[in-house]
Amino acid sequence: MKIESVTNQEQWDNWLKNYSQLSPFTQSWAWGNILLAEGKQVERLAMVEGDKVVAQAQIVYSGLIFGWQYAFCPQGPVVEKSEVYDYLLGYLKNKNCIFFRVEPRSVIADSKFTIHRSIDINPPATLILDLKKSEEELLAGMHQKTRYNIHLAEKKDLKISEEKNFEVFWSLMNQTGSRDKFKLHGKNHYELVLNSPLTFQLTVYFNNKPVATVVFAKFGNTFTYLYGASDYTHRDLMAPYLLQWEGIKMGKSSGYQLYDFFGVAPVKDGNYDQKHQYAGVTRFKLGFGGKPHQLPGTFDLVVNTGKYKLYSILRRLRRLI
Repeated sequence: MKIESVTNQEQWDNWLKNYSQLSPFTQSWAWGNILLAEGKQVERLAMVEGDKVVAQAQIVYSGLIFGWQYAFCPQGPVVEKSEVYDYLLGYLKNKNCIFFRVEPRSVIADSKFTIHRSIDINPPATLILDLKKSEEELLAGMHQKTRYNIHLAEKKDLKISEEKNFEVFWSLMNQTGSRDKFKLHGKNHYELVLNSPLTFQLTVYFNNKPVATVVFAKFGNTFTYLYGASDYTHRDLMAPYLLQWEGIKMGKSSGYQLYDFFGVAPVKDGNYDQKHQYAGVTRFKLGFGGKPHQLPGTFDLVVNTGKYKLYSILRRLRRLI
């Protein structure tokens, strides 16, 4: 098996689209371009066996103390064979990486290396909606209160805009972050995401005032609900419900097969932890009838044991300061 650096966007994206049933947009070429525009060091690697690509990993390198670094693969690697990890760790060792942080699509089997559970970066739990269903079937699969709120919003004098408007997004996102007490990314990150061809924005206006907005990522067969923000003073309009329904219909009419709600508390038999950081959005998203989908989580694959132990100690000490 050999590792090759990929420089052709069509080659890269086509393999992901053809191989992965649930297309991770964070492994797409366009998402890599967003990271590159932020000044990050990105490398796109293909693992090749014979003349066949058996895995791909879009990797982001980050510097650490003492000139060390680590590699991170968001929602990846996308692999066909678990033994590719051995080759990747050997490759990254030569890059002076002390560990490889991964968010695998499935459990890593028969590992020959040390694995440590890490703090999740991208949420491992989500809900997936089957867009091959008819609109009638999709509505029928929703919670009764969700259907009611959608129909209520449809009766209001709301206007939906399909254009990208960063200032509207940023204003509403700051309101939502302050209200719900979650930390935002930097402004430049959101600007780059909205400027990317990977994303799409919908905004609801009431009396010419923006009251809610959503951003979607579209890649492969999956239409992903990425960000949502709203003006709480107009919560009675139920605009977020209308936007979610419009996004679902748009994903369906555009030919996508799956709708990914991207981030919920882990759900089992319809129940979830009411104290989880995603509890509020989980209650909202569950109303649309998606099925729970759980990934293993975020893990550190250790490349250099001694250096990783020292890094872990220093990291814990830093949190205590």
